[in-house]
Amino acid sequence: MIGLEVVAVLVAYLGFGWPVLLVGVPALVGTALVLLAVRLSEQPRKRLAAARAARYAEPPLSGGLMSGFYEVPVQRSEESHRARA
Repeated sequence: MIGLEVVAVLVAYLGFGWPVLLVGVPALVGTALVLLAVRLSEQPRKRLAAARAARYAEPPLSGGLMSGFYEVPVQRSEESHRARA
């Protein structure tokens, strides 16, 4: 993920020179910090999900209050449409 950004900064450096590094290096550091923060914040969430899964014998049912509300209605076949006409 960060490899493409490094390649982009290197190509820009070769094409435009050292001023690109004034923007490119902070962008690389920012990306690394964001990725680190996401990784660190995912660990407690995974532990919580594992603890919740271990608490119940059966997995929780998917859906909720609005489950099924957005289901696409079944399309009528051509034969039933012709029969009404």
